[in-house]
Amino acid sequence: MPFLKIKRLSFLFFLWINLAFAQNFPSKNYSANTVLPNNAVRSMLIDSDDNLWIGTENGIVKKENDAFSYFFEEDGLALNSCWAIAEDPENRLWFGSYGNGLSIYDGSEFRNISEENGLIHNEITKLFSHGKTMYVGTSDGVSMIDIHSFEIKSFKENPGNQLFRVTGFFEHAEEIYVVTYNTGLYKISEKNGAHFLTQVNDQRFNYSIFKDGDSIYNSNKGFYTKTPISNYIDEAGPTTSEEYGHSILWDYSKTKTDRIFAAAWGIFDNSGGIYEIVANQLISRTKDFNIPSEEVIALAYDPEFEKLYVGTKDEGLFEVQLDAPVEFHQFQDADVIGFSKTANTEAILLSDGILIKNASEKFKVNLKQLKSKQQEYVTNGNYLPKYEDSFYELNYETKAENIGFYDIKSFKNEYWLNTNIGIFTIDESGEIQDYIPLHSEEINFTATGELIETHPYGGVRVYNATEDLDYTYFDPQKDVVPTLVVNSIRHADKTYFLSIFSGLYTWENSRFTSYLKEGIWNEKKLKHVTTFGEDLAISNEFGDIFIVNDENSFRISEKIPRAAIEGNSISFLNEFNGSLIIGTEKGLNIYQNGRFIFLDEEQGLKQPFFTAVMEDDQLLIGSENGYFSIDPEVILNSENLIDRVEIQEILVNNSKLVNDRLDGEHLKLQHNENTILVQFKTNAHPYPNKLTYQYRIAENDVWSSASEKPEILLPFLPPKNYKIQVKVTDRSTGETFSDSILNLTITPPFWKTWWFISLIILLIFIGIFSFYQFKINQERKYEKQKRVIERRFEETKMEALLAQMNPHFIFNAMNSIQNYIMDSDIDKATAYLGDFARLIRLNLDHCTKQHILLTEEIEYLQAYIRVENTRLKNAVDVQMEVDPEIDPYDVEIPAMLLQTFVENVFVHAFPPKVKDPVLKISFRLLSPHTLECRVADNGVGIDSTAGNSLHQSKGLNLVKERLALLGYDTENAIQINALQPGTEVILKLKI
Repeated sequence: MPFLKIKRLSFLFFLWINLAFAQNFPSKNYSANTVLPNNAVRSMLIDSDDNLWIGTENGIVKKENDAFSYFFEEDGLALNSCWAIAEDPENRLWFGSYGNGLSIYDGSEFRNISEENGLIHNEITKLFSHGKTMYVGTSDGVSMIDIHSFEIKSFKENPGNQLFRVTGFFEHAEEIYVVTYNTGLYKISEKNGAHFLTQVNDQRFNYSIFKDGDSIYNSNKGFYTKTPISNYIDEAGPTTSEEYGHSILWDYSKTKTDRIFAAAWGIFDNSGGIYEIVANQLISRTKDFNIPSEEVIALAYDPEFEKLYVGTKDEGLFEVQLDAPVEFHQFQDADVIGFSKTANTEAILLSDGILIKNASEKFKVNLKQLKSKQQEYVTNGNYLPKYEDSFYELNYETKAENIGFYDIKSFKNEYWLNTNIGIFTIDESGEIQDYIPLHSEEINFTATGELIETHPYGGVRVYNATEDLDYTYFDPQKDVVPTLVVNSIRHADKTYFLSIFSGLYTWENSRFTSYLKEGIWNEKKLKHVTTFGEDLAISNEFGDIFIVNDENSFRISEKIPRAAIEGNSISFLNEFNGSLIIGTEKGLNIYQNGRFIFLDEEQGLKQPFFTAVMEDDQLLIGSENGYFSIDPEVILNSENLIDRVEIQEILVNNSKLVNDRLDGEHLKLQHNENTILVQFKTNAHPYPNKLTYQYRIAENDVWSSASEKPEILLPFLPPKNYKIQVKVTDRSTGETFSDSILNLTITPPFWKTWWFISLIILLIFIGIFSFYQFKINQERKYEKQKRVIERRFEETKMEALLAQMNPHFIFNAMNSIQNYIMDSDIDKATAYLGDFARLIRLNLDHCTKQHILLTEEIEYLQAYIRVENTRLKNAVDVQMEVDPEIDPYDVEIPAMLLQTFVENVFVHAFPPKVKDPVLKISFRLLSPHTLECRVADNGVGIDSTAGNSLHQSKGLNLVKERLALLGYDTENAIQINALQPGTEVILKLKI
């Protein structure tokens, strides 16, 4: 798959012979201090899934993207020392140990083969997979192993009792050749189904071989040869071949662009390292690849992502990006701090001078030349600006080596170099034309060509002529004058100035405008600016970027928040074909229509960033000892590299899940297996650290926060169906990929299943119903018994009332009758006796009933009152009122309740001193179900009858007890009020 092909720079003037620099390739080192178990890397292999397998002296490492897995003897490996790795057509990995035979790994477990199983020797030196056979080279012989049956055939030739040490295999014309160190070249032949080993020639000291097309590269002592295969396999041995190189080559690797690299280790000298074979010459790539080791013994090449893996004997593993999107061009002892160009020349500002090139010549203006020009100006007695005149004063004693550069700009085919010793103008031939004794950290020009000099606190000057310092001064006390300017840009007819404290300013039509003071834009702390099509991109000190348009009226068309950018401090802004390029302390962000691409050290882009410029469609970034070049077009057109996400491992309650429980992409777990850790992986990626991962467990859920770990932890999941989706964001391309990786079901416990809940509900219903029926029956029995008891209790109470009333009443009545007889008033005695008899009859009728009609109660009270009033010679005026809305024949009340209160009136309320005694009895409706019975008199009242409280309380208590038995709240049902004069009793009864 192609990835980020780098175009050659058209900015070629930097490749000057006298200022030559080298290109550095991004590389990464893995060692025992980081991820390797041992620094001696003996063998490597890129498998069919683009994973790197690393054989070391102390175990095997699998590098899958940037995740590392380790395999040792305790995991089933035959021996930790691994000298050879191969993959068979069944995608099994074969590891050759140096001392205990072979280990075959099928992805889950190891199978070991040694001399005990028929292997020729336990010291494996080379493995070669061809067809259905794995060829095994050892320190003393060759074995052939069938990859299906694991049947072993072994061969050994031992001329002169020398070890038959295999150093390589190759295939030619459907025959397998075996190269040995000291016993010659052999081939494995077959006849009638039998295999045998035949010597071809006796060439010696073969350390390694590499087949490239029709040629064989063969490494010997201190040199290598390149020989046609037909010559190499000649029975007489290869004819004299030219010797190349100067070291011992232990491994070779060829790229898809036909570059051949060689791993060298001189054993007894320091001639080793990583080399490229160019025109039969060994070209050292030690510095280019940043590989310090001289003991390089193994190579592996990944064509998918153009990576070369370099294994060393002492420094571990190096990963080199051969096709990096970033190239670094190095200068010797000079930092690149600025770029500029005129119509005919191009320039680069270094820390020690300025380089200029036109079509045919090249020039360098150094620090001494600049200092000399300044000294010439000073010694000629020219006017030197002073601090007292609000200038940012220069130190004219500054030495050449201490000159510092602020910026380089071009204007009217001249370079304007702004330094800490003044401003210089340099023409296209490299000649210093003028020196201006001005100290300004930021200068620019008006649309008509006047120089604008800014002073942090001392105002701004616009120069009509720089030769004689003819200027117009703008006082900083005025709000519209820029102060603390940190950046500027000319755009259209305006020159913009950015202040770190007071926002945006413009110069237009010979006047300054403060956007902050004018209320146009309230943003204060601005730092960087670039054109962005017809707009401007402006960043503030906090890392936010504003896309603004200022053609007709100022408006903000877009804000890019700091949170969306990798990095907190912006170091530069640039544009490229509608894309915004943002440099930060972490790397390079490229923004295009909501898409963010990020490049950093993983792609070879290292800090610090000093400056940046777009030049001939290349982004150039100045840095220490050189500059980086990037083709943004290639970066922006990069395709999505992630097309697959798959589960790697699942842990349930911190225990590894058995694979047979996973049915495709569906997993069913019990309710108590509800803490899940899902570890997943993507297809191979050249920059795995650029991947971030999000997940969700339902289709419409919000994606989780981004994580750099390819795993999902789901603790204490409630029983439910879940659809786990993963979204991978590739920051190296700005693309995303999402996929569903697992359908998960957490089954509820049996007590939460529908059938169990239904059964429980049914049992509860049956229980409630049975209990209800039981309670109903109990209540019925209770009510029945209660009614019997209440009826009998009422009867007893009534009897008790009658028993209390009759003796006193009968005694009074008999006295009255006796008085009538003694007075010989036979008629009154007879009438009184008749009334008395009628009252006794009514009493007998009502005392056996709990409730009687209101008309019966009134009849009883009238009878009782006649008897009592007759005794008092009818002195009491009795008034009885019944509410017209009351039907006395339809309303029932408790029997004989009011008689007690009426009796108290006649017995206690009207002593002889009471004149005109009155008794009022009334009945009225308070509501459809509430009857008010009121007994009121104008007698002596409650206080005067305190002496009869015992009598009074007995009758009242009997009434209260009776009402309580009938279910009344006696506090609300009976109310006794003192009147002036008299007493009032109010009863509220339910009807």
